[in-house]
Amino acid sequence: MENQYVILVSPRDNEVQLVKEKGYKIILLRKEISFDEIFDVDIPVEIDLNDEESVLEKCLQLTNQLEVISVFTMNEYRIPLASKISEILQLKYQLPYAASLRCRNKKMARQKLNEAGVGEVQYRLVTSDSNLESQLQGMDFPLIVKPSNDSGSKNVYLCKNESEITTAIKHIVKSKKNIVGQTIDSDILIEEFLDGPEFSIESVTVNGQTTIIGITKKLVTPYPLSIEVGHDFPANLNTNEENEIKRLVEQSLAALDVDFAVTHTEVKLTEKGPRIVEVNARPGGDEIPHLVKAVTGVDLKALAFLVTLGKGIASIDLSSSTVPSASIRFLLANKEGKVYFDEQFQSASIKEQKWYVNDGESVQRTESNFNRLGYFIVYGDEQSPSCSKADSVEKELSITIKNPLEI
Repeated sequence: MENQYVILVSPRDNEVQLVKEKGYKIILLRKEISFDEIFDVDIPVEIDLNDEESVLEKCLQLTNQLEVISVFTMNEYRIPLASKISEILQLKYQLPYAASLRCRNKKMARQKLNEAGVGEVQYRLVTSDSNLESQLQGMDFPLIVKPSNDSGSKNVYLCKNESEITTAIKHIVKSKKNIVGQTIDSDILIEEFLDGPEFSIESVTVNGQTTIIGITKKLVTPYPLSIEVGHDFPANLNTNEENEIKRLVEQSLAALDVDFAVTHTEVKLTEKGPRIVEVNARPGGDEIPHLVKAVTGVDLKALAFLVTLGKGIASIDLSSSTVPSASIRFLLANKEGKVYFDEQFQSASIKEQKWYVNDGESVQRTESNFNRLGYFIVYGDEQSPSCSKADSVEKELSITIKNPLEI
């Protein structure tokens, strides 16, 4: 372990800390490395991560001199690159590259799942030049229009007619690149609208065997925005609903050939049964790992690293202090203006809170998961579930947004 290295590909979370705690040395790949990071890792490598050929060549050079045992990232945009590096280096425990692409590209995932007959969803692929009238034959409105390979619910539209689809496509094609400079897929996905409550399933797959760790209830604003405003863990489902969702996720991960990965799968429970929204080959975002650890004791992020070493959930040191339920609520701006709130607001129920903005700061209206105002997390107990406590805190917490004419 003393001379074994882990390649970290543009980490976005606490990957450096996780790897160091396990006693491994770190090779960091990032386009730009901060001064602090240089001293926090063993081998810092500044490189254009969108230049796959150069990255692979550099990694091969490094492995000629060093013992690399794992390639790891929880950065959604870089998971395919990490899988590609693992494949080139012939590492034993890796998320297959083809599976990483399917999890990153909603078009590829939908194609594979429908081919396998797993929770089939009606869809079409179009471009800005497509004849919509012919493409939409046999599909009923409303329909969802979204890019194949973006994230954060960005440019996802609920369309009630062909004119709205045309407008949505125009918006999507304006985004030539995503936030890390990768090209947006020219194929745009049009899918049947999946009507029903939304859940995410946190799971781990090792050696082809999937373990469902838990199901999270997702609270989402109504379309057209579809912003995640909260999560409750565990979801309050009846046994039949829970079993149906678990079965669908297990079948979907198998169909997508996912292995050696912690996954975060989004599902809607429709009248026709559960249907996949998307599959992500990483732990959930939006502090879902915090909720899961508080309730189950399982650290999803640590587990995500350990599976790259071939280890499963049995290798996790479970937290001994757990609670019956945990919830997070995100704070949104309902309009543009200056936001006013009590930065010192406290509640005995709050276990963690964070503001992304300052009191009196100008903010834009919240239109995606990327520009919310902050969040707070609460735990439930035997008397009150966390969702009830979260509702109470929201009523106490006052947020005011004033536009220039009101100030």
